[in-house]
Order: sequence, then structure tokens, then C-alpha cells
Amino acid sequence: MPRGGGAFLNEVDGNLTCWNDGGTVTLHMLGKFRGPDFAPITFQLQSITSERIKDSRGRLMPTVLAKVLSKDEERAAEQQKSSDEDALLLAIADNPRASFAGLAVALRWVSERGENKAKVKRCADRLKKDKLVNPDRRGTLCLTEKGEAEVERIRLNRDLAGSRY
Repeated sequence: MPRGGGAFLNEVDGNLTCWNDGGTVTLHMLGKFRGPDFAPITFQLQSITSERIKDSRGRLMPTVLAKVLSKDEERAAEQQKSSDEDALLLAIADNPRASFAGLAVALRWVSERGENKAKVKRCADRLKKDKLVNPDRRGTLCLTEKGEAEVERIRLNRDLAGSRY
């Protein structure tokens, strides 16, 4: 809600919010909304180029495409996020004091532009919120006791399932 914006909110029909969680955006209403309630709408953001969007030198300019996700696609995105977090925990355990770039390489989160350090940071931020990792004084990630227990649980589950990280 905007601070001191009560009069403004009285003039508009609703207040919508978007929450970006690593490329998955959720749109929903906040506070007053004139009209029928609606369930949150989830989008996936993709960077694309089009022949119709060029700069003055004729180079393609990237733009963003927001694709509405179905419930199954939304569930798959959540599972992928959880899988990425598990993989990062294992990489931190196997590569102590690795930088974000080093972790991205270890996890093969590399694109044509280089290591995907931003993906490592977003994933690490979620793990910090859950108190599974902490940064040390050099800025590298260290497992907490809770994180070490989670790594053991992940390894046990993967051994039982017969898969390997």
C-alpha cells in the first residue's frame, strides 16, 4: 500500500502487485480491489528479440515476453527451483569456499555470456532465508548445521533413488 496514499486509493479501482521470483512473476491484488476477486496469475519472463525491434544501427534489441503459466507449468517451475536449491547445497558441500562463478561452473549454470552468477545468487538468497547457508567473511557461502543436515538428507534420498548429482 502506498504510504499516505489513502486518498489516491479511493480514486482508483484497485491496487495490483507483481512479485518476481527468479523469472517467475505472480500478479495479484493488494488491499482494495473493485470487482470480482481473482486467483493469482503466474507468468514466466523470457528475453526475446524480434526483427521488428532494432536500434538506430540496425542491431536487434532484446525485449521481455511474459507467458502465462498453467498450474502444471507453475508446479514444474517450483520443482525446478527446489531442485536448483538442492544442487546448490550439494555444490557448496563439495566445493567449500567456491565463488559464485565457481559454483555456477560446477553446476553447469553457464550460458553463452558466461557463468550465471545471478542464478546462484537468487538461489543462495532463498537458502539464506531458510538458514541453510551463511556467507563467510570472504563472501563465499558456508553451510550451517541445518544446511549440512539437509545435504545429508538430499544425498540419502538420491542414493535411494539411484540417481547422482
